[in-house]
Amino acid sequence: MREDWTKNNGEWQWQHFYADFPSFTLVMDTTGSMSYYLYQFQEIAQIFSTRLAASSANVTRQYTLMDFNDPSVGPLYVTCSSTEFFNDLYSLHAHDGGDCPEYSMVGLLKALEVSPFGSFVVLVTDASAKDFNDTETVSRIFSLIDSLQVRVFLFAGYCGDKYNLDFQIFKDIAARSYGHVFQIYNPTSTIADLLNFFLKIPINSTTRLFSTDSNRTDSNSGATFSVPSYFSSLVISVSGSSNSLVFYNPYGAEETLTAFFSESWGAALYLENPSIGIWTFYINATDSYSIRIEGYKGGAGGVAFNITEFCLKCDPNADCRKDLVDYTCVCKEGFNGNGFSCSDVDECNQWPYPCSSYGYCVNTVGSYNCTCNSGFTVSGTMCVDVDECLEPGLNNCDPQAVCVNYYGSYSCYCPEGYYGDGYTCEIDECKNDICGFGRECIKIPGSHICSDPCFNYTILNEPTRSTSYYYNYYYYYEGRSDYYLNGWYRFMGSGGTQLADYCPTVGSCYTRSPMWLDGKHPDPSDGISDGTICTADIGICCRWTSNVKIKSCPGGFYVYKFSQPPFYYSGYCTDPTTNLDSCVCDANEECKEVNGHYGCYCIDGAGPSALEDIRPVLTCGSQEIKASFQKCDLEKFNMDAKKIHLIDSHCTGFSDFNATNTVSVISILKRDVCGNELVNNGTNIIFKNTVFLSLGSVGGEDVLAINISCVYPLDMQLSLDTALNPFTNTTTVVIENTGQLQVSMALYQDSSYTTPYTGSEVTLTSKTNLYIGILLKTPEISKYAVQMTNCYAAPSINSSTRYDIIKNSCPSMQDSSINVIQNGVSSQAQFSVRLFGYVKNLKVVYLYCGIHICSTTCTPTCTGVRALSASDSATTDASLYIGPIYIEGDASISYSSNAEGAYSMVMNLATVLFSLTGTLIFTF
Repeated sequence: MREDWTKNNGEWQWQHFYADFPSFTLVMDTTGSMSYYLYQFQEIAQIFSTRLAASSANVTRQYTLMDFNDPSVGPLYVTCSSTEFFNDLYSLHAHDGGDCPEYSMVGLLKALEVSPFGSFVVLVTDASAKDFNDTETVSRIFSLIDSLQVRVFLFAGYCGDKYNLDFQIFKDIAARSYGHVFQIYNPTSTIADLLNFFLKIPINSTTRLFSTDSNRTDSNSGATFSVPSYFSSLVISVSGSSNSLVFYNPYGAEETLTAFFSESWGAALYLENPSIGIWTFYINATDSYSIRIEGYKGGAGGVAFNITEFCLKCDPNADCRKDLVDYTCVCKEGFNGNGFSCSDVDECNQWPYPCSSYGYCVNTVGSYNCTCNSGFTVSGTMCVDVDECLEPGLNNCDPQAVCVNYYGSYSCYCPEGYYGDGYTCEIDECKNDICGFGRECIKIPGSHICSDPCFNYTILNEPTRSTSYYYNYYYYYEGRSDYYLNGWYRFMGSGGTQLADYCPTVGSCYTRSPMWLDGKHPDPSDGISDGTICTADIGICCRWTSNVKIKSCPGGFYVYKFSQPPFYYSGYCTDPTTNLDSCVCDANEECKEVNGHYGCYCIDGAGPSALEDIRPVLTCGSQEIKASFQKCDLEKFNMDAKKIHLIDSHCTGFSDFNATNTVSVISILKRDVCGNELVNNGTNIIFKNTVFLSLGSVGGEDVLAINISCVYPLDMQLSLDTALNPFTNTTTVVIENTGQLQVSMALYQDSSYTTPYTGSEVTLTSKTNLYIGILLKTPEISKYAVQMTNCYAAPSINSSTRYDIIKNSCPSMQDSSINVIQNGVSSQAQFSVRLFGYVKNLKVVYLYCGIHICSTTCTPTCTGVRALSASDSATTDASLYIGPIYIEGDASISYSSNAEGAYSMVMNLATVLFSLTGTLIFTF
């Protein structure tokens, strides 16, 4: 080799004389989990090809492309045009698969069979080799490596253990070809630096001096090697993680290595003008590693290279970096590109997240800043908790309060005998029984109130609280919930005036889990007494317990102070026999005393004059349709109340309560339940059914059919619940001191939010606006609001790449199509985005949303791209994701669950979320 400096037209030039340069062969796994890897290597190929075209290694070379799947291989692409190579590479897409490992050996063999002598071969896969034990194929691979003198780099993952034979075959191939196995979980454009370095080394210009593969990961290990003759440079390549690599020349002096490329998973270094003799190196590795050392001499032939002219072409945010052959433009840290054009890297949108988990990241040009959340302070590169309780000036607690530090926050508690929220505390007079016997002391700021609960209570008079009232929970409707009762209550009416002091049947009292008093009621002389409430479950009378205060009042009635029950769908039950001297009767009934007890009895001759005139009272509720008949009307025409039924004969009639004569039949608002027919006219949903009445005689047949209908205005919740196979996902959120609430995420076709997408996948164009809805299921709609904290799009499940749509509860300013319609104002949250107009170059997308449940409202205040309200620091209570969503023309792509991290995301979970006002319709 000859290389020197010459002057040409007044410019100094570095003149090189080479032999041919390596051709490039790419063997790519295209199974479903490789979508992100394939996209990254398409970008990587563009970068190093652009650099080669601008360098002294700009020669005509063969490009070979082979893809392998499970179990297919090919087609094979061979060209001498880099443009055709890129077109072939960009035509590949990840699909199918379904297991791990993959058929990589046969793909590599077919690529080697057409690769020229001295080629540079790259194999990319995230799985081990399924055909590692195919002796004929593997033997042929090793034979071609030797005869063609190719170098093989493998960017590979593994399925079980990296010491298994199906992964060890990769290491054997790398060692045989003087290549490496690199384990990369997040491939970036810096791989182009490594490939560019080796593709510029001419064929037959290096001599192999030393090679080793080691599994040692403890302290320092080292070795010696010989430099037998003059070389212009030593080329050192390393795979695996190492803390340090030190070289000593034959005279014992440490030499400085020049790193052209260095990452946590590998490096390419060189040392110019090495001395002849025995060299020594030491490496400190944190994982298994391999080292290859070569002596570089150069070859024959020549291409002129103007250094000054070349470096002027580099982007201002790139370095003109010297390598073995000439120079290369490489984007500086914090920028990405081919070196001639560099763009800022948004480190805040990278994985792993660069900032502490208790801080947030702000991107800057070429870098980023980390800021700690409230309650934390910077310590080095970490955010550490501030102990606000160490000094009074760090917290707002009352001087009498106890301060308790938490990670990132603190709380204030008034001590025993004091009243307040911890930020203000005062003496609690009620602790000293200041109100006297039988009266309740109620503490208020600055004073107190003495109250007799016998004169300050809320009346509960629903007759369905009677233990004799039973409803059919066959269709999983849970019935009444007394979860939010708080204060003193008195029972009145025909259902009974006292809590039942015996175990009710599950399903009675119009609740899934009835509650009853485990013990006796107090006497007037007991004052305000403590009692125990039992909550019944199937087969167990006392599954859960809670506390109750009871007082026997003048006039012979009781008042009860209820605490929050331990189970959401539970209700307090009354004993119907305690309603001895009063009754609430209907128009065709009279209240009279029989055998010492008052009750409602049918009036002779009252009611309809003909069977066809019987009409039910129809109630269109938010969760059910209820048709109620008077027993007197049925008995007048010998109708059997027990045989009343809907189209589905399982849905039969029942007595509403013992002390009156009402019989009802209920149908839950769901398609096909109890034979429901559903009609959607685009504006309303109409539920239709038929009530059948039967004769009371043995074998009595149906003699009257009454058609009933309820009309509900179509809205976001009802349209989702009544759709066939809606495309949605649901999760459960546990709220402290409240219980479990359901949250659903669904996709809608327009801004009316009444037409949800259905089926197992959604396909959009780049111009389609997608409307996303988050719905919270809660019996008290006004009590909670749902807030979207962070919503983003990703190319696959568990992908580190994310495209922010909503960040810190506020819409991203990166795309004008992002529109947050409502957030934190109600039990529903909505936003829209032109998804594939914003997320370009992706063929499949998954949407993720973190949600926070708050009391009443928690509307964020958004200025710029961040929320300024307290909600900005609110925790995310749960996360939802939904997909796949395809761009039009690519719906054939599928993702199968396997050990490579590919999952099938077909979500068809419907959630019942109703908050409706009904309109009644009768047809006969």
